[in-house]
Amino acid sequence: MNYHVFVDEQIASIKETVGNGLAINALSGGVDSSVVTVLGHRSLKERLKTVFIDNGLMRQDEPEQVVKLFARLGIPFEPVNARLEFLNALKGLTDPEEKRNAITKTFTT
Repeated sequence: MNYHVFVDEQIASIKETVGNGLAINALSGGVDSSVVTVLGHRSLKERLKTVFIDNGLMRQDEPEQVVKLFARLGIPFEPVNARLEFLNALKGLTDPEEKRNAITKTFTT
């Protein structure tokens, strides 16, 4: 598949889905959410609200790299420092499933 055709199709799909409304996007800094953020911004411009949540669990300096990259791309986002909330939610947990559940719950509350 041609890259340009794919991008154009995704932009058209986002525009059709959102219509004249607004969209909220969570940016983690990973490949998936970064691509979604770029496509969403190309599609919706100021009607896309992107939130980057620093959960304190990323690699050293990674949150700063994400902030710099999207600032350089000219894509607005709201950074949220939630490190304490996530670390407190994980305090005392050792079971991987309990940790996953705690992280999910913290992201969604």
